[in-house]
Amino acid sequence: MCHDGQVTTKPALALTGVMLAALGFIGTLGPFGTDAYLPAFPAMAEDLQVAPSYIGLTLSMFTIGMAVGQFFLGSLSDRIGRKTVIVSGGLLMAVASAIAGFAANADILIALCLFMGFSASAGVVGGRAVVADLTHGEAAVRPFTILGMVVSIGPILGPIGGAALLALGGWRFIFFGLAIFAVVSSVFVALVVPESLARDKRHTGGVAQMFRTAGKVLRDRQYLAFAILIWFGFGMLFTYISTSSFIVEDNLGLPPAAYAASFGVNGVGLVLAGLITTRLARKVRPRRLIRIGLIAQLAAFATLWAVILTGSVSPWTILPILFVLASSMGFIFGPATAMAMENVRFASGTALALMGSVQFLAAAVAVTVAGIVNSNALISLAEVGSVATLLVLAALIMGRVKPTTAEPARSRQTG
Repeated sequence: MCHDGQVTTKPALALTGVMLAALGFIGTLGPFGTDAYLPAFPAMAEDLQVAPSYIGLTLSMFTIGMAVGQFFLGSLSDRIGRKTVIVSGGLLMAVASAIAGFAANADILIALCLFMGFSASAGVVGGRAVVADLTHGEAAVRPFTILGMVVSIGPILGPIGGAALLALGGWRFIFFGLAIFAVVSSVFVALVVPESLARDKRHTGGVAQMFRTAGKVLRDRQYLAFAILIWFGFGMLFTYISTSSFIVEDNLGLPPAAYAASFGVNGVGLVLAGLITTRLARKVRPRRLIRIGLIAQLAAFATLWAVILTGSVSPWTILPILFVLASSMGFIFGPATAMAMENVRFASGTALALMGSVQFLAAAVAVTVAGIVNSNALISLAEVGSVATLLVLAALIMGRVKPTTAEPARSRQTG
């Protein structure tokens, strides 16, 4: 449009607080859903007349669906746009969840959980892609931190919400609740989140092009370093999650109520660390924020080994260590994601798809290894967690390279 000989252009789309809230809400769907029905395992096994271990396959399939879905749906969003993928994924999740609530046998439920995880992954990877489209450099740290907190807190809040729905109406109510959650979050995104990927920036190739793009992304050293950092960091977090109940109840001899309380407090610590990171991101560079979290982790594991080797295991020594381990990730996820994306914004969806899918696979591997290496949960956490943290340190050192492009100027932070 022209006024007095001057050409005015359409203002650039900005990421607002309402948009970020909608993306965070639908991004919670997958991580929350993975653990929401854990409290109902015994009831599900009894109702469907199968062994509890067979019901456990629903969780495995949900997690696999999340991993595979993020790769394919993230790449798909590079071709057809972010909003279409996010909203469609949420609505498909709602349909699958509602059908799961009526499942007549365990095999049908397992298949539906695979599809639920696949479709729910759209909110996780699509939301991050929107942030990558609309923010750059250090301005991306705050929104990525917020979305990182969502992924981390989901598995913590899931069992709480699931237990409430279980008490309200049985295990089927949990899946009906997830369906309602999916519909509401999809509508929220549809109403307040515009399409962030312009048509002229979309990829038009098929599956072959998708893999070529993924290869190009993985050849960027900075992306690979910080993606690895996130993968092993997430593995450490899930090692903590999978061993924490055994540590509190078996190693420390505390009742389940004490475990629930400590788990909740550690979840609050993770949130507070994330909020502190969003504040510090205005003045502190991403690498320095990552160092804060990593130093806390290293100190916690060093202390843990000292406690184990000196036989000083007690609630007074172990519970503070668990708090630090959980909280430390709040300083890492957001800054690491922002650093990883700096040079690969030409394929944000694919880059985030790779990051997210391997992230959940790393969590599954870490949990499996933690259950194998030692029957003592406390020692298992010390062994697997220490290795994961040292690999995070190696990835951070690997990422100390000059960007291939000049670092963008600091832009206005998300409100």
